Amino acid sequence: MSFVRDLRVAAHSLIRTPGLAIAVVLTLSLGIGANAAIFTLVRGVLLKPLVNRDEDRLIYIRQSAPGIGNENATFSVPEIQDLRASVKTVSAFGDFSTMDFTMIGLGEPRSIRGGVVGGTYFDVMGLRPVLGRLIGPQDDGPKAAGVVVLTYRFWTTSFHKDPSVIGKTVRLGSIGDRSATVIGVLEPCVPYPQDTEIIANVVTSPHQLSATMVTGRIHRMTEIFGRLAPGVTLDQAGAELRSAYSAMKKDHPEAYTQEANFQIGVKLLRDQITSGARTVLLVLLAASGLIFIIACSNVANLILARTVRREGELAVRVALGAGRGALRRMLLAESLLLCGAGAALGVMSAQPMVAVLARYASRFSVRALDLTVDASLLWVGAALAIVAAVILAFVPRLPSSGTPGGLSLSSGSVRITGSTSRRQRIFAVTQIAASFVAGRCKYVDHYADRTAKGTDRSGHATRPRYRCSCYVLREDTSAGRRFLQGSDTSH
Repeated sequence: MSFVRDLRVAAHSLIRTPGLAIAVVLTLSLGIGANAAIFTLVRGVLLKPLVNRDEDRLIYIRQSAPGIGNENATFSVPEIQDLRASVKTVSAFGDFSTMDFTMIGLGEPRSIRGGVVGGTYFDVMGLRPVLGRLIGPQDDGPKAAGVVVLTYRFWTTSFHKDPSVIGKTVRLGSIGDRSATVIGVLEPCVPYPQDTEIIANVVTSPHQLSATMVTGRIHRMTEIFGRLAPGVTLDQAGAELRSAYSAMKKDHPEAYTQEANFQIGVKLLRDQITSGARTVLLVLLAASGLIFIIACSNVANLILARTVRREGELAVRVALGAGRGALRRMLLAESLLLCGAGAALGVMSAQPMVAVLARYASRFSVRALDLTVDASLLWVGAALAIVAAVILAFVPRLPSSGTPGGLSLSSGSVRITGSTSRRQRIFAVTQIAASFVAGRCKYVDHYADRTAKGTDRSGHATRPRYRCSCYVLREDTSAGRRFLQGSDTSH
């Protein structure tokens, strides 16, 4: 209850200085809002786990030809078959090819980007359906029926989460037309390597079944993923992949020219997705931290300026017996109110900032495309507000407690002792002497001591209410009333 009273008194004190309060709140909202927004972005892209099961075993395998400037040469079907046959440290491979389709059968005809995958793809990637089922090994082969899985975003934006799309037949046109049945909706996940609307099995693309695609080693258009075998490290898998790749190049020199300098590399999928954005986001995070420090410094200057004007008030509190802990608690209450208001305004402004930053970060990592604002934004804002409040509460230098440097008050005299500053002396004498102008000083208190009681003329115990920064309870003998010096409300 004592700290609640501190908060109430702090609120009244800040209301009397609206200019300073508004300046502090706006400055803190800038620092806290920027930090909350950027931390939300960093957490969503770099720190938050993927939805894929056992993501620490999920790898991305890339073939490149730096000699001709091709950083991602993808793979051909014969190359994938050779790797599957010779690499044992990878328990399963999943393939993904990108195709443009014209889809007819679900509303208006539309041109969409789709993925063509084999039956092992979703098992390797560790993904689940939110509706229906996903493509499996039973959907492989040239005689399998065409099936389609809708991505979650496409299902949400184009069909408004309508479950009746499951089981409908669509016509997919690309290099040849094929019909397919919608069998499921994929859970929300990182759209890597391409942001697609649908994912279909191989039979829906006649080009994937053509002789050129099946037998041509240089006809490269497929990305491959893998899942590490139990107990295998990434380095072990990388060494075996490079060994198998060297054998492939030796057996088929016509497909791997010396000038192109073909190479193979492997990364954890998580690192592959975030590698392009890591440096940019860490720089943004450091910049936001600097903004927060600058905001706190500016606010600290404002608080110090206000404290200089309150030297007399603080000196009176010390003279009345307030300890350093009580004064710090009073300053902490004011800081919490200011920082809380700044954090609330900052969090509200951070939400549109996250959307803008996500669009920018999507240029470096596709994971930013599905970034959502969650409760972490509130927790970050609250944490930053508490840190700022503690900093601001301990910035001002307090007057020394005790007799040296303080003031002694009594019902009949005023004594000023120690090394009290001239401003403190003038303030104390002015405030205390005023209590003897209209009446006799009956009771002196400060709101560091909440339990002290005075007595009225009849001898009854009284407890003053504190509504302003004056701490001398006066009794006006002519008017027959008690009031706090400087307060506009009678008590």
